[in-house]
Amino acid sequence: MQGELIDGRYRLEKPLGGGGMGEVWSALDTRMMRPVAAKLVHAVPGMDTTQIEHRFMHEVRSAAALPHRHTVTVHDCGETLLAGRRYLYLVMERIEGETLTKLFRGATPVPWYDIAHWGGQIATALAAAHGRGIVHRDVKPQNVMLTSGGVIKVLDFGLAKFLGETLRVADLTVTGTAMGTFAYMSPEQCRGDSGIDHRADLYSLGCLLYEGLAGHPPFTNAAPHALLYQQVHEQPRPLPAGPAPAGLTDLVMHLLAKDPAHRPPDAATVVRELDRLLAAYRQPPSQPPAVPGGGDGAAEVARMRAAAEREIADMRERAERDIRAVRAEAQQDVRARREEADALFEETRAKAAQAASDFETLLAKRREQAERDLALRQAKAEKRLAEIEHRAEQLRLEAEQLRTDGARRARQTVEIAQRQAEDILADANAKAADVRTKSERELAALTHRRDSINAQLTSVREMLAELVAEAVAAGRLPEDGIPQQQST
Repeated sequence: MQGELIDGRYRLEKPLGGGGMGEVWSALDTRMMRPVAAKLVHAVPGMDTTQIEHRFMHEVRSAAALPHRHTVTVHDCGETLLAGRRYLYLVMERIEGETLTKLFRGATPVPWYDIAHWGGQIATALAAAHGRGIVHRDVKPQNVMLTSGGVIKVLDFGLAKFLGETLRVADLTVTGTAMGTFAYMSPEQCRGDSGIDHRADLYSLGCLLYEGLAGHPPFTNAAPHALLYQQVHEQPRPLPAGPAPAGLTDLVMHLLAKDPAHRPPDAATVVRELDRLLAAYRQPPSQPPAVPGGGDGAAEVARMRAAAEREIADMRERAERDIRAVRAEAQQDVRARREEADALFEETRAKAAQAASDFETLLAKRREQAERDLALRQAKAEKRLAEIEHRAEQLRLEAEQLRTDGARRARQTVEIAQRQAEDILADANAKAADVRTKSERELAALTHRRDSINAQLTSVREMLAELVAEAVAAGRLPEDGIPQQQST
C-alpha cells in the first residue's frame, strides 16, 4: 500500500507498526505538506458498515475534542478502500520518540523517578479525559510515547473504546483480535462486566508502573485464559525492595486492587501522590550535626570514636548472628515456599484448565450464536436477492415490451413517411407533366408563329422584288438597284 492516497490527500510512506485490528503508517498530508501518522483499522466482518462508521466517527471525534499536552492531536478520520480492503482511518500528528515498551525493555533500567514522572503525565492525561467522560480502556506501554522533547503522549483515546465495544456489540470472536491487552486489563474488563468506568484505566496504569519498576507486568502467562484468570483472581507479587521509595510501591499496589472501590478514587489523586513523592525526592538532605568546639573537643571526638567502634563491633557480631539465623530461616522459608509454590502451581493448573474449559464453552456458545446470526443474515440476503432478481425480470420484460412497441412505431412511422413521399413524388410528377405539356403547347405555338412570320417575310420579299422589277421596268430605278442618296 506504500504510495497510495487516503481520501485523495494522505500519501502512505512506510509502516510504523501494527496489531490485530490495524496498522500505523507514516504519511504525508499533501494538502498541508506536513508529516502525519495514519492508523488504519480493519473493518469488522459481519457488521453493518454504516453502524461501524457512525460509531467510529463518534468515538474518535469525542476524543479529538480533548486538547491536552499529553494527548495526541487528531487531524482527520473517515473510511477508505486500500488494496481491495475496507479500512477506517485516523490521521493524527506524527510523534518523534519511543514507546514506553521499548524503554522498559531496554538494556538500562529506567530510574524510579523517571517512571514516577512519566506516570504523573499519563495520569494527568487520564484525568482530563475522565473529566469529559472518556475512558481509554487500553492503557499500556505500547500506547504511551516519550517524545524527543521528554513529553509523554497517550495514544488511541476513543479508538480502544470503539474497538472493544464494537466487537462486544457484534457478539463476534474475530480471529487474531483481542478486545484489549490481557497483561494490562482490569479484572472487570477480563470478566466482561458492563459499565466499565475510569477506575479500569487506573488499574491499567498500575500494571504499566509495575512493569517499569519490576521489568515485567504483574502477571505474565503465554496462555490467554490463564492470564485472564490471574488478573481476576490472583494477587500480584509485591514489588522487590530497591531504590524506589515505599510510597511509590504502595501506590502501585493500591492501583492494582481487584475491587475498583479499593483503588484511588480518580486519576487526579494519583497525580498528587506522584508529585508529592517527586517533591520529597528533590528536597536537599538535612545537614549533619556539628561537632562541639572548645579545648576538650579532640578528647570528646576520641571517646565518641572509641564508643562508635565498640558499637560497630557489637553490631557486626549481632548482624552476623542475625544473618546466620536469617539464612537458616530463609532456607526453611524457601523450602516451605517451594512446597507452597508447587501446590499453588497445581491449583493454578487446575483452575487454568477449568478456565480453559469455561473459555471453550463460552467460545462455542458465541460461535453458535455467530453461526445463527450468519444463517439469518444469509436468509435475509437470499430473500433480498430473490426480490432483486424478480424486479430485474420485470424490468427486462418491460424493456422488451418497450423495445417491441418502439420497433412497431418505427415501422409505422417509416410506412407513413414512405406513403407521404410517394404522394409527394406523384404530385410532383403530375405537376411536371402539366408543365411539360404546357411548355410543349407554348413551343408548338411559338413554332407556328415563327413559321407564319417566315411565310409573311417571304411574301413581303416577293412583293418587294416585284415592285423593284416594276420600277426598273418603268425606268424609275436603275437596273443595278435602288439609287443611293446623294450627299448635299
